[in-house]
Amino acid sequence: MNEPWLHNGKLSNVYVLFGTEKYLLETWERAIIKAANPSGDHFDVMQLDLHETSLDTALDEAETVPFFSEYRTVIVKQAQFLTGAKEKQKQNVERLTEYALQPAPYSVLVFVIEAEKLDERKKVVKRLKERAIVLEAKKPNQSELIRYVGDELNRRGQKMERATIERLLFLCQDDWGKLVRELEKLQLYASEGAEIPIDIVNDLVPRTLEDNVFQLSEFLVARRADAALRLVRDLEKQGQELIGLLALLARQYRNMYLAKQLTEKGYGEKQIASKIGAHPYTVKLASQASRNFSEAQLGRALTLIADADEAMKTGRGDKQVVFDTLVCQLTLL
Repeated sequence: MNEPWLHNGKLSNVYVLFGTEKYLLETWERAIIKAANPSGDHFDVMQLDLHETSLDTALDEAETVPFFSEYRTVIVKQAQFLTGAKEKQKQNVERLTEYALQPAPYSVLVFVIEAEKLDERKKVVKRLKERAIVLEAKKPNQSELIRYVGDELNRRGQKMERATIERLLFLCQDDWGKLVRELEKLQLYASEGAEIPIDIVNDLVPRTLEDNVFQLSEFLVARRADAALRLVRDLEKQGQELIGLLALLARQYRNMYLAKQLTEKGYGEKQIASKIGAHPYTVKLASQASRNFSEAQLGRALTLIADADEAMKTGRGDKQVVFDTLVCQLTLL
């Protein structure tokens, strides 16, 4: 098992965990706490938020001798002074800069920051990079998530087709934490050594709003106005605004239009996804749906959607009547 929080198999006395992948930050934080306090006694574990307290308080805690454990673990959240973000309150960074040179040997001080990067121009950041373990939690790309799912399935001798894995990732919106939870649920539902079909994924993993809009567009492509309108009413009951649904529908038809254009120019799905800034699975569905239309029909659809958007925003008609009329118009293309 990879344990990046250890240095030569030993804990560091100071850590900086930063990045945009919340699941990985939480995983590292739990692992460090467990390594510092294997007994599970949290009496010597302190959780501090610098929006509510000061860096001086955190350092005072780090300099306090533990009562029952080998280490006193101090977790410090919202350490924005290590980034380029504006600080809510002035912190005593000079004290931390000095502390990093000779940290308390009986403490593990951990800074956890949900930020894309640290401000490496700051003296305190430079010092921490020299003396502490600094770990960046990057969001995994789709290939890494697919590999993760494959590894987890192999551990239980289970299988899932590539298209099913892509569907799962889309429903989880490439959120690693959500993916872990939903995959665990699917694996518990299926027996060991079994294949997990796409139907089970669709049944057990909650649909996102974007996925519901995909289903709406599928009904429109199939010329099923009745089913499309029923879905719209269901989404309204769930609190979705028609203007928001229209915006997502516009994006879906725009993706279909661009996918058709770029496919005819010889672009592959991955290239299209990169060019238009869309999720690969989104492009896959858009490409498939675009085959049912000519480029002129998709252009007409975008015009109808733009007209409906203007009518809703300017109050030229009742929003529900405008949206329902649009649904009927799109099914007649």
